[in-house]
Amino acid sequence: MMYFSEFAGSLIFLLGGYAYMCNINLKSTLVSTLNYIELVFAWSLAVGFGLAVSVILGGPGYLNPGVVLGSMIWNGLAFSEAMIYLLMEFLAAGAAMIICMIFFWDSFKDSGDAPKRGIFSAYPTKKNLALNFVQELIATFVFLFLVFICIAGVSDLKGGNQALIVGIVGFASVALLSLSLNSTGFSMNAMRSVFSSVWFAILPFPNKGQEKVDWVYQLVVNLVGSSIGGILAVIATTCIKNAL
Repeated sequence: MMYFSEFAGSLIFLLGGYAYMCNINLKSTLVSTLNYIELVFAWSLAVGFGLAVSVILGGPGYLNPGVVLGSMIWNGLAFSEAMIYLLMEFLAAGAAMIICMIFFWDSFKDSGDAPKRGIFSAYPTKKNLALNFVQELIATFVFLFLVFICIAGVSDLKGGNQALIVGIVGFASVALLSLSLNSTGFSMNAMRSVFSSVWFAILPFPNKGQEKVDWVYQLVVNLVGSSIGGILAVIATTCIKNAL
């Protein structure tokens, strides 16, 4: 059930965000245009509900490869268990994209050669690989630090009460970072961008054409940058909690 909780929470998180991105990027939808406040709320709600679902189902609610790796390096999570959690996240990314492909099939068809890779992967407003790497690392660290520190204060709660607090913290943290650092294009999560890039290359989206994934950006920034940020957040919050 703990592994399933990782899949279920990740699926809710990604499906909510990807579906909104489909609505604002594709033709023949009911939304069609970007409203940044709506986008912030969509992703914040997706993260909050994903965390809440994972916790209700009894899981740790990692929902981020960087957190899984940090827990393995610093908190004693077994390598075999870490690999299963990563597999659940990878499968959740694929499932979320397949569901979006089914629901937005006609919209993908009507969107012709319009760019589609950005629906599922975060890219910056202006590409600067070294700077984007640092931005991704910092944004991921700050986001996860906020989540871990706040959740540590309610670790004695159980069930629905804990899930409610975790969901609110996840929502608030994403909203804060999105509203204050909106120019970077950060994803703060390799599952959200890198895992989805693999699936984007595999799945038969209508009118995908010859559009290619920017693998250099995805691997350097959204994989390495966000993973290092996640690992450092795990280490920092664990040290602080132990000191207290």
